[in-house]
Amino acid sequence: MQLHKVDRIKTSNIITMIAGVIFIGLGINNILQSSQWWRYVTFIIGIIIFTMGAYGYKTGKRF
Repeated sequence: MQLHKVDRIKTSNIITMIAGVIFIGLGINNILQSSQWWRYVTFIIGIIIFTMGAYGYKTGKRF
């Protein structure tokens, strides 16, 4: 049963990393269109989300 829980956590971390990549992509797109400071917020949020997912995937924990 423990293995099933680990698989679920890894899957959720992969989904978190994918969401992070999407946010990073949106952030880069926003930055290319304009250079206002708030355009960088999406990019930074994407990096944070991706890092949380990568950390969780590596350690096997949620966050």
